[in-house]
Amino acid sequence: MKPDSFKGILCLPVTPFKNDEVDEPNMRRVIEAIIADGCDGLIPTGATGEFTHLLHPERLKIWDITLDVANSKVPVMPGTGAVTTKESIQFTKEALDMGCDGVMLSHPLMQQATDDETYRHFNMVASKVDIPIILYNNPYLGRTMSPAVIERLADEFSNVVSYKEDDFFSLRYNEIIRRVRNKISIFTGSPSAYLAFLTQGAHGALIAEFQAFPHLILGLKKNFEQGNHEKALYYHEKIVEMFSIIDKYFVGASFWGRYKAIWKLRGIDMEYDVREPYTAVKPEQLENAREAFLGLDVTDKWYVN
Repeated sequence: MKPDSFKGILCLPVTPFKNDEVDEPNMRRVIEAIIADGCDGLIPTGATGEFTHLLHPERLKIWDITLDVANSKVPVMPGTGAVTTKESIQFTKEALDMGCDGVMLSHPLMQQATDDETYRHFNMVASKVDIPIILYNNPYLGRTMSPAVIERLADEFSNVVSYKEDDFFSLRYNEIIRRVRNKISIFTGSPSAYLAFLTQGAHGALIAEFQAFPHLILGLKKNFEQGNHEKALYYHEKIVEMFSIIDKYFVGASFWGRYKAIWKLRGIDMEYDVREPYTAVKPEQLENAREAFLGLDVTDKWYVN
């Protein structure tokens, strides 16, 4: 595997808003808390950070805040995906110029790109910007990438160092892990698949949920690494329970909105707000879910002072 491949648990923080502007004080508190909780890296302006809803200067502001708070304690690899390759190159160059440690670059957005088009997209960015790249596949944002394209990119570009999977058809991700696990690091995009990925030789989780219940993700990771598979399975089932609670109580709310609500439970008094036209969690939804969430092995360490 390439020596500069990213590993471990990487977290996609939310972007707090206040009066429809980036809420810098709470953004800083979120980043500080995620680092203190033990993440191995930060991915601002991913889908959880509402990257598709941000103005260009807002993306740069969020990166600057994250770099400042991280202060080299953990690597920072912002999402630089965009609808066009030209804009993706621009964002990726700006990330390099700001001193980011890498980027998470999505496949072409909002279109059913062919394998050739997807390859050209990553080829043009990787060739023009010498920065470590995490390939990001998300079928909700465009056509899912083929295993052949992923392997070709891993083979041909020294700065393609990692891959994040958000398509959970098992035969597909099994094939990707088989092809490239010894070439680049592979991350699941959901903690519900983390145990399955680890058992097949993948390397980590690149997820939003770490900011919500970090002890569950760390518990799975540490017990798996120690060979305590029964305890790892226990944490896996707690993660599945977490999703069941979210599905039951946060009906209608956006993906990123639910983690803003959980931050409020943890003690950061950010607004529920998400960018229009998307839907925030309602205060009564969070209150109804409170008791169930607090039953997920929460201790006093979970709360942010």
